[in-house]
Amino acid sequence: MSKPIGLRKSISYLERGSRLMIMNATDGKHFYIVPGGRVEHDTAQKIIDREYVIVFDDGLFPGSPQSWKISR
Repeated sequence: MSKPIGLRKSISYLERGSRLMIMNATDGKHFYIVPGGRVEHDTAQKIIDREYVIVFDDGLFPGSPQSWKISR
């Protein structure tokens, strides 16, 4: 598995139109910047907690966000 990208680089990708997405795997949930790369859970939470990051897609079930984007 590739090395996760950090917070600054993740924000940079998001500012250029990428999305933060959560994906399920056999070993649990993983966060990715698409396109971009894998991010750690704590980095993803720091991104989600920012006031200018909004839910982009609720996924299969309302209230269960699966992707986020920057809204500014």
